[in-house]
Order: sequence, then structure tokens, then C-alpha cells
Amino acid sequence: MRKFIKILLLLLIPAISMAQQSHLDSLKKALRAARTDSVRYLRLSDLDDYYAEINRDSSLHYSDQALSIAKKDGQMLDEAYALDGKGYILMHLGKFPESLACFQEALKLIENLKNENSWFRYKDYTPHRMQLSILANIHHDMGHLMGATNNIDQQIVQYREAKKLANEADARELLGLVNMNLGHAYAKLNRPDSTLLMEQNAERIMKQTGFKKYLGSVYQDIGDVYLKKGDAVLGIQYLHKAINTSIEQKNAATGSYVYFDLTDYYLKEKQRDSSLYYARKTLDVLNAMGSKQANDKALENLYQSYKLAGKTDSAYKYQGLALTAKDSSFKATVKSLADFQKLSFKAQMHAQDLEKEKAAIQTRIRTYVLLAAIAVFMLIAGIFYRNNRQKQKVNNLLAQQNEEIVQQKEEIESQRDSLEQTLTDLKATQTQLIQSEKMASLGELTAGIAHEIQNPLNFINNFSEVNKEMLMEMKEEIAKGNMADVNDIADSVIANEEKISHHGKRADSIVKGMLEHSRNASGQKEPTDINQLADEYLRLSYHGLRAKDKSFNAELVTHFDPALPKVNATAQDIGRVLLNLFNNAFYAVNQKQKSAGADYKPEVSVSTATSNGQVIIKVKDNGTGIPDAVKEKIMQPFFTTKPTGEGTGLGLSLTYDMVVKGHGGKIDINTKEGEFTEFTVSLPLN
Repeated sequence: MRKFIKILLLLLIPAISMAQQSHLDSLKKALRAARTDSVRYLRLSDLDDYYAEINRDSSLHYSDQALSIAKKDGQMLDEAYALDGKGYILMHLGKFPESLACFQEALKLIENLKNENSWFRYKDYTPHRMQLSILANIHHDMGHLMGATNNIDQQIVQYREAKKLANEADARELLGLVNMNLGHAYAKLNRPDSTLLMEQNAERIMKQTGFKKYLGSVYQDIGDVYLKKGDAVLGIQYLHKAINTSIEQKNAATGSYVYFDLTDYYLKEKQRDSSLYYARKTLDVLNAMGSKQANDKALENLYQSYKLAGKTDSAYKYQGLALTAKDSSFKATVKSLADFQKLSFKAQMHAQDLEKEKAAIQTRIRTYVLLAAIAVFMLIAGIFYRNNRQKQKVNNLLAQQNEEIVQQKEEIESQRDSLEQTLTDLKATQTQLIQSEKMASLGELTAGIAHEIQNPLNFINNFSEVNKEMLMEMKEEIAKGNMADVNDIADSVIANEEKISHHGKRADSIVKGMLEHSRNASGQKEPTDINQLADEYLRLSYHGLRAKDKSFNAELVTHFDPALPKVNATAQDIGRVLLNLFNNAFYAVNQKQKSAGADYKPEVSVSTATSNGQVIIKVKDNGTGIPDAVKEKIMQPFFTTKPTGEGTGLGLSLTYDMVVKGHGGKIDINTKEGEFTEFTVSLPLN
């Protein structure tokens, strides 16, 4: 497969060169034929783009010409676009300070832009959208510059700003490039998953828009990610896909970067022929582009490849060239970075001057506000003086109204006495209603307890009757002398006695449990098993309703956390809280059952869990739900949704007080009318 790709590359290079030359000739011919500055500017921009990746000096030449025309004709937006293109080329030539100066000047032009006219009249682009698009381009290229100067964090900041602006302008082609370059930045930070996500976004957008010039670079990054993840087959497959795409899109620069990666990979794998082949290809492409930015790296790779192949003469030759290029590149980079830092310092000083100017403006504003406040104060003083004069007149009137006030005071006192009596009556009524609510709950609880105890008592009575009959039968068999039958009957009697004992203990545990709850009436908090409490009151509430309505049935669902710790609480109060919630839940499903169809299955569930130092109790039903209009009122005293005579409106109010005020917890409601209601009670563990 690798040999086939090599042959394909050799066959395609002449064809690509011919196609590129033909395209270049047509661009130069169009430039010569241009008769207006607007057309001339567009053709120069096309030539700038054409040479941007293959001959940076030529690209810079045409960028300067386009910039000159835009300045001469006062086309500020086009001038900003040309400055952005020039800054991009200067960056690739290693002239970082000049590049930054171009980007800053371009940003300043767009900030001061008033005339939105431009020669860039792209289809479906409004002037505002075009301005956003060019601004996104500038931030995108500033991201390249930050990356070239090892400011990776700032690089990501610039790319994200470019991505936001490109989204606002709906500049899909640029959005694909920004996603691609964000992937490059994340790769430098060794974040392969983020790199892969960004590059996959870029691949999708580029395929959608048809702008595939840099698709090879996307495939290169994806291949590098898979190589880092240890998937060499998929990684090499994507790198070769990157080469093919670069050839197809006539993007020599991307091809050179892929050759770098392939050389590095085969050097690590100690495959001398492949590493030497791709090292040569890298240097050939860079020389053809006239790029000196990475020559030292290419020469270093050739040195390592020849050394791996055992060709020491060639290895030492390229080692010397690599050292010379690296030294030259290092000196140029150090000088350029120093100049870049100076320019960045100037930019910071300019920003400080702007801050000082801003502070001076704010000082002037504060002065104006102070003067205005003084004026207002003087006005208020005048008003007070006028009011004082009028006050004397009012005093005379007040003296005449004193008698009327005395009479009104007597009437108010009489009304106050009447209101106090009304309040006393209201408190008495409230006390009666609370007692009524307690008695109603006690009645439901008593009915549930009676039903719970009735079950084991029924078993005890039934098995006692059976044992009586079996003992009489045993006496008859003894008289007949059938000892085998006597033994069988005796075994059955013993088994029945065990069942009687079991159900007797069940009834005893119910009574003891209720006595234990009654002993907690002192209000003292004790370690309480919430799972046991919830299970017991769920069944007591259910049987209490069944005692009133034999036709009622519902499915009881429990999800108790077996590792739930005990809560320091007043068991009687928490039991009362649970009983109120269960009673409301069974009431809701019972009401819905009366109007719903035969397919409706009433269900009440309770679950317990721990979260963030709290025990969470959830009581849910699939009943009538609570309307949004009354959801906020149901915790208020005396508010009820039940018909007159079926509720006092104090159950949930008392529940709220017991949870929030009595135990420092909270209670939340989640409901949808006609579908469900879920109460969540949170109790602190401490």
C-alpha cells in the first residue's frame, strides 16, 4: 500500500504543478485586465491567498499592494482585511512583532469603523455580517500568532473568540478552520480527546461546506491522536489520507507537516527506508515553498534517517546543515520574540493610558453628579423652607381637628376591642381544628392498627379451631390403637402451634411498636430507624383507608436503602409526618380511581436514601396531582383542596412545621396535575 502511494505521488506531482501554473496564469491575467481599484484589490487578494502556503514572500508582495489600494481609496474594512492577511504572512516568516502590529491595527480599524461599504460583496453577506466575519478572521490569525510564540492559553482564548464571532456571522468555512486549529492547540497541551472532538467537528463542517483545502490537516491531527493512543494502523491510515487530500486540494504546506509526522513515526519504529523517504520529501516540499521556518527540523530528520541507515557521511553532512539552520533559526526567533515582547509591552502601556483616560472621564462624571446633587439639595432646602411656612398654617388647622381626633380614637379603641375578641375566638377555633386534625389522624391510625392486628388474630383463631378438631380426631385414633395416624395428627398439631406462636408474636410486635412510639411523646429526639417507621406507617395508613372503603386497592412499592443510618429525631413527629403524606397519597389515588378507566392502577411508593449528609424520604403517588395555581398554598394553615368536611387544611401545615422547625429539615413538592405528586422530605443526620 505504501509503495502504491509513493508511485501515485510521483505521478501526480507534474499534473498538480501544471494545474497550479495554469491557475496562477489566469489570476495574473485577470489582474492585468482589471480597470478599477475594486477589481484590482480583489485580484490581488486572490494572488495573496494563492501564494500564502507555497511562497510567503510573493504572498507578502501582493498583500502590500492590496493594502495600498484600500488605504488610498479609504476602504477601511478592506484595509483591515488586507492587514490581517499581511500579519498572517509575517507570522509565518517569523516576524512576530510586525505580525502583531498588523493585527492590532486591523482591530483598531474595525473598532473605529463608521463606513461599512466594502469591495467584499459576498453573496448573502450583509455589511454587519461581513464585519463580524473579518473580525473573526483577525482573532483566528492572532490565535496562530499566540501559538507561534508559545502563548498556548492566549491562543485558545483567541480561537474561542473567533469561533463565537464566526457563529454570529454564520461563516461556516471559517468555523471549520477554527475548530481545526482549536484541535491543534489542544494537541500541544496533550489533550487527545479534546483534539479528536474538535477535528471531527472540523471534518463534518468542511464536508458540509465543500471547503476542503485544509481537510488534510484535519486528517493529520486525527492520525496523530490515534498514534498517541497506540492505534498505529488507524493513525498511519489517517496520515496517508491527509497526504492524498493535500495533493487533491493542492495544499503543499499541509503535506510537509504530514511528512514530518511520518518521518518521526518511522524513526521511532526504526524503519530506515521509510524514514529516509519521508525526510527527503519534507525537505523537497519546504524548499519548493521557499519556507525556512522548519528547515532545521527537516535537516535534523534527514541526519537521523541517514544515521539509522548507516550512511555516516550523509548523516554528518546533514547534521552540520541542521545545526547551522537551527542556530540561525534560534537567533532569529530569540530576536523576534524579544521584539514581540517589547511590542506587547507597548500594547499594555497603551491599555494603561486608556484606563487612565477612562478614570479621568469617570472623575468628571462624578464631579457633574456632585454638582447636580448640590443643586438638588438647594432645591430641597427651598422646598423645606416653603413647607415650614405652610406648617404654621397647618398647626392652626390641627388644633381645630383635635376634637375630631379624640372622637376617632374612641371609635378605634372600640374597634380594637372587637378585633381582639374576634382574634380570641379565631384562636379557639384554630385549637379546635388542630385537635380535630389530630383526632382524624388518630382515627385513621387506629383503624390501620386494628386491621394490622386483626390479620394475626384471624390466623390464631383459625389454627386454634383446626387444632381442636385434630385433637378430638387424635383421641378417636388412640382409642382404635392407630398409633401411626396419631403421630401424623400430633405432627400437624405441633406445626399449627408454631404458626399460632408466629402470628401471636406478630401481634405482640405491633402492640410493642405502637407503645414505643407513644413513649416518644416526650418530644425528645432519639436514634430512629426511618425504614422501619416508613414501612409501618405506610401499611397502617393503607389499612386505615381500607377499613373505610373495602373496595379500595392500591399497589404499595418500597425502595429502602438497607445501609440507611438512624436519624436523631422524634419518632412520633416523623411518624405523624409520614402518616399525613401517606394519607394524602392514598386519598389522591382513590379519587383518581373513581374517575379513571379500568386500565388505571393506583400506586403509592416510598423510598429512602442518603445524600450530602441528609436522609432523603420520597413519597410518590400516581393520583390526581396538584394544580400549579394552588401548589404554593398547600403548606399554608387551613388551606385544603378536599371537599368541605373531608379535611381541615392543617395536615400539611403541621407536617411542614415538624420537618422544618422541629427537625431543621426541608420538604419539597414535585407534581403534575392529573399525573403524579412526589413529596421529598430531607432530614439532617447530625
